[in-house]
Amino acid sequence: MNKTDILLVGTTHLNMPNNGDLFMPDMADVLSEDRQLEIKQFVNQLVKFKPTKVCVEMNTSKKVYINEKFQRIIQQPELATANEREQIAYRLAQQSNLDCVYPIDWNEEEGYSLATIIQEQQHAMDQILSSQQEVMNHIEKTFKNSTISDYYKEINHPTVALTMHRAYLEIASLEMSGTRWVSHYWYFRNLMIFKELMSLRESNERIFVLYGLGHIHLLKQFLNESGLYSVHDLNKYLL
Repeated sequence: MNKTDILLVGTTHLNMPNNGDLFMPDMADVLSEDRQLEIKQFVNQLVKFKPTKVCVEMNTSKKVYINEKFQRIIQQPELATANEREQIAYRLAQQSNLDCVYPIDWNEEEGYSLATIIQEQQHAMDQILSSQQEVMNHIEKTFKNSTISDYYKEINHPTVALTMHRAYLEIASLEMSGTRWVSHYWYFRNLMIFKELMSLRESNERIFVLYGLGHIHLLKQFLNESGLYSVHDLNKYLL
C-alpha cells in the first residue's frame, strides 16, 4: 500500500466550551457575518486537499451522535453552532460529498490527575502555565487581527505546536506524578488517536484531521515516523 495522504489542521475551540482545558483563548464573533464569510473561504481552500475522510476530536463512541448532527446541519445550516467541528469539519465533509465524519478521540483519566499535579507542584506549574499563557495571548491577538485563513496559517506554524508540546515535557519533569500523567495519559491519548488513524488507512485515502492544537506536534511525529503517511503542509492549500 502506498503512503496515505493526510492533512492535520490544529485548531482552538471556536465555541470556547467549559471542557476543563487550562487555557481557552477568546474566539468571539465566530458567527458574525464577516467571520462566516471568512470560514467559508477557508473551507473552500481546504477542499483543494480533496479529502476522502474527515476526522474530528470527539470520542470514538460518539460516531452515531455526531453524524446524526452532521446530517441535521446539512439539512438546516442555521442549526450550526460556533463549534469548530460544525463550522469547518462538517462544511468540508459536505463540500467534499462525504456522507459522514469520523470521531477519533480517546479521553479517559488513567488515575493520574493534572489537577493534583498543579496542587502539589504549584510554583513549578505556575511557571509552566505562565509561558503557555503567552502563547494563548498571541493566539487571541492573531485571531482578533487576522482573517480565519491567516489565523489558521499562523497557529499551525510548527513553532507554535512545538512550544505547546514543550509544556508537557516540562510537566513530565515534575516528580513522578508529572512523568506518569504525561506518559500514562497524554502520550497514551495521542497514541490512541494515532491508532484510530491507522484503522482508517486504506488505499488511495486522503484523510483530513481537525484537532486541538496541543495534539498536533505529537500526531505529526507519530505519522511521520510511521513511514506510512505523507503529511501535507496546510500552507500549500492557503495560497
